[in-house]
Amino acid sequence: MTVYESLIENFKDIQTMLKDHERLLSSLKKEDNKLVLKRCISTCPHKRKLKEVLLESIQVLEESKKAFKSKQLETLRKKLTRILAEID
Repeated sequence: MTVYESLIENFKDIQTMLKDHERLLSSLKKEDNKLVLKRCISTCPHKRKLKEVLLESIQVLEESKKAFKSKQLETLRKKLTRILAEID
């Protein structure tokens, strides 16, 4: 990716985040505070990274489950899968 393409991509991300912030502010104006937490910023890089790490962790645990046959690892894998499903 060129520097120009990277800047264009970053600009698009900023535009999307601004739109998300605008929706959140509108929601606050309407006193819809309960729903605000459910409307997390869709393009948040931290949220994307968290999803990536969770997916990678689940895949590693899935691949190693036959080798280790650990109840603790199975429980951890299931917990991570549940958490990943909760993140929209």
